[in-house]
Amino acid sequence: MRTIKIGLLGLGTVGGGVVKLLQEHAAKIEQTTNVHFILKRVAVAHLNKPRKVSLPDETILTDQIDEVLNDPEIQIIVETMGTINRARQAIVQAIYNHKSVITANKDLLAIDGPKLAQLAKSRHVDFLYEASVAGGIPILRVLSSSLVTDQITQVSGIINGTANYILSAMVSDNLSYDKALMNAQQKGYAEANPVNDVKGIDAANKLSILSQFAFGKALDPTNLNVRGIDQLTSAQLASAKQFGYTIKLLAIAKRLSNRLYTFVGPSLVDNNDQLAQVNGVQNAVAIESNALGSSVYTGPGAGAKPTANSILSDLAAAANDILDYDCGNAFNNYHSELNPCTLTNAPQSYLITVYDRSTRPVDTIDWQIETSNNHYWSGLTPVISHKKLNSLLETIGNDFAVNYLPVYGTVKL
Repeated sequence: MRTIKIGLLGLGTVGGGVVKLLQEHAAKIEQTTNVHFILKRVAVAHLNKPRKVSLPDETILTDQIDEVLNDPEIQIIVETMGTINRARQAIVQAIYNHKSVITANKDLLAIDGPKLAQLAKSRHVDFLYEASVAGGIPILRVLSSSLVTDQITQVSGIINGTANYILSAMVSDNLSYDKALMNAQQKGYAEANPVNDVKGIDAANKLSILSQFAFGKALDPTNLNVRGIDQLTSAQLASAKQFGYTIKLLAIAKRLSNRLYTFVGPSLVDNNDQLAQVNGVQNAVAIESNALGSSVYTGPGAGAKPTANSILSDLAAAANDILDYDCGNAFNNYHSELNPCTLTNAPQSYLITVYDRSTRPVDTIDWQIETSNNHYWSGLTPVISHKKLNSLLETIGNDFAVNYLPVYGTVKL
């Protein structure tokens, strides 16, 4: 049996989960990989910080990250720091030191993923990041292995557990946005500063990675048209529920010919759709492909053990490449020249909500269904163009406050 020594950067929630699973599953890991992993060094910012995880007796805890990155015996670095600039520096240094790297850092990957992958290839080491999207769901390996021969036409995901928890709580428990967010923070599902989660930024970063695997096209998340959940109203949630829908924060990439249409934002999802059944911090990715048709992959999108399990699957893959002297192969070799477009401009159906009005605002379109009370009126449009939507909003907005949400699955391209 071969021994491979690894180094860990960060010992927070995810890093602690990696340590626990390495110890709890040691016997199975050795049997299935024929490798005895030794966690030689762990780098942390504060040595004396109380921690819930116990390190193996032989593991060295240090606050000097270079001691981990420059250790010649360490062959694999696991990065769980969760920063961007420092993580980038550490990963680059590790790669130059001929160490394979495993990370769950979706924010860094969305910015520099292809560059880091190319650097790793040039240095003949692995660069793996299964845990960066949808936590414990092995969606990247599904796309790069199980579906590698299929032609994928659309990927739709609920890939931010914080936002999904908040929306679920607002609907099932009838909570306000602020109260649902507070609960998420108290349970550890949301950061003290939840901007990336509730504004859709985190989902956009993950969509960039998903798109790279599904369509061979890495997206620039800063160029995506992104909306969050922080501006949703109780009237929209109630109207959607009454019409047989639920509101979810979706990340969508849809290929048509040489164009890739994208969307990140809240949408109405029909209650009969599998994505509508995904609640709490659960994640889901729905894939449309030519051979398989429709398939949905669900599971925990965050948490210590689910994320750590995905990291350990990367660890097993990296170890296998080391044993076979086959390091440096790209995690994803698919590349395609596609033109990114926004799905927002495509014809589709919308939920229109008008405030401080209880009657239909205009009769210029054929409303599919409507509801009202003393404080608002809501209606579902048929499939209309974006130009027609803007004209409708402008007409209504001259006299009343109005907002809108698209209806998932109604896009006509």
